[in-house]
Amino acid sequence: MPSTSSDHTRQLPLVRLDHLWVLLALSVIAVFISLAPTSPNDFWWHLKAGELTATTGLPTTNLFAWGVPPEAPYVYQSWLGEWLFFQIYTFGGFPLVIFVRNLLGITAYTLVAYETHARSGSWRLAALASLFAAAMTINNLTTRTQNWSWVPFLVTLFVLGRYVDGRIGPRWLISLPLVMIFWVNVHGAFVMGLLLAGAFVVGETLRRILRQPRALAWYRLRPLYLVTGAMLLATLINPLGFGIFSYVQALLNDPASQALIVEWQSPTPRNLAGAAFYLGVLALFAAFGLGRRRPTITEVILVCGLAWQSFLGVRYVVWFGFAAMPIMAQSLASARPTVGTTGLPARKERGGGSVANLAVALFLLIAVLAVQPWTKPYLGLPAPYQALFVDMPGAPLLFTIDTPVAATEHLRTEPCDGRLFNEMGYGSYLAWAHYPQDLHFIDPRIELFPFELWQTYIDVSAGREVAAFLDDHDVKCVLLHQTRQAGLSTTLATFPAWERTFQDDTSEVWRRR
Repeated sequence: MPSTSSDHTRQLPLVRLDHLWVLLALSVIAVFISLAPTSPNDFWWHLKAGELTATTGLPTTNLFAWGVPPEAPYVYQSWLGEWLFFQIYTFGGFPLVIFVRNLLGITAYTLVAYETHARSGSWRLAALASLFAAAMTINNLTTRTQNWSWVPFLVTLFVLGRYVDGRIGPRWLISLPLVMIFWVNVHGAFVMGLLLAGAFVVGETLRRILRQPRALAWYRLRPLYLVTGAMLLATLINPLGFGIFSYVQALLNDPASQALIVEWQSPTPRNLAGAAFYLGVLALFAAFGLGRRRPTITEVILVCGLAWQSFLGVRYVVWFGFAAMPIMAQSLASARPTVGTTGLPARKERGGGSVANLAVALFLLIAVLAVQPWTKPYLGLPAPYQALFVDMPGAPLLFTIDTPVAATEHLRTEPCDGRLFNEMGYGSYLAWAHYPQDLHFIDPRIELFPFELWQTYIDVSAGREVAAFLDDHDVKCVLLHQTRQAGLSTTLATFPAWERTFQDDTSEVWRRR
């Protein structure tokens, strides 16, 4: 008798050759994320805010810097993400914090691969989509509160998409307001969840009005409308209430952030992440034009809206990659069969023996585990890679060389007798390691400081009007970055009243005599 579909299914190896494609892609992504160093700018001050939230309650003022009054109001919108990072640090130290970053990233790209397979039926396309999405965000992997937004974005996108496709019922939509309650308190990207829901509402309503094939009936659109309203109400469950939207608007319109921060600028094709983004846009257009399946109105609204945001700022590219690559793969895939045995993997796709495939999968898992924070220092990684990291007790090969660990310890043991001027990124670490012993001048909370103050900072860092600034503000010490503030270092060397009391490979400390 001819074999049946179920007989063929039982004969398939547990891990097939087509599975190995996506496992290889996800392993490469996981290894890269795990090897990515954490820069000081968006990590340390968040960790300090998390400590303060856990020990004294949610802070509401500047606290750390003297460039503006310490009592100046400041919104710690990501308070829950900061608190979570601090709790993780308390439980397992810096290695566990970095591991959680790695885990969040691996989970996000695994979800991208899984969604791609659900749309296209191809694990190979799932591997390609996840690699493409990861390449777009290769410069956005540092440890920071944005990490907490990755999974909520994908969960929101996939639940809405599956409901529209008829793969899940309306009861699953109940999860989205709950996701939003978490999201609105961990990071400002919660707005992306509302934009996703809005895109589905507009797109599916237009499909219904235009009577397109497989458009949702009105009774199925109602739950979509209701959950979008519930998500909007859920955003109000935060310490600011309605004020959260005023905060987001002010942040988006902050002139210093828009003018001075690279991730708020448009992506450039002259680096790997930017090139991957522009190639992704071109590939998406090609897939829509030449693929076997045409996108729906909702999908066009999604990818065009996210692409528009990404053209405006590098920080939005990650969301485009997450959403657009599975849709692109679906357009490229052949139609998926619904009956019969034609949907089974071809013999060459089933691959060799199960044991061999399992051995490859195990090797990939070991490779990913080997580069986690606790084992990475024992791998004997190349010296140029190790040179990227600062020597920090209990946290080897985790934080970039421009984390001023030794310079800050120098300031702790030999305190500054007055105000301290510092490099902006250093201010983040100073908030963690030097507050409340002393305040610093400025830090990466860009929107806290007036644009005019940033212009002054840039001038002083370049060595312009240094004497007047130091005298007018009664600055007694300077902690500078040798490369980014070379002009300031050169100028201080000409001042008889100043002496250098500390220097390492990246930092210098100068004091008034």
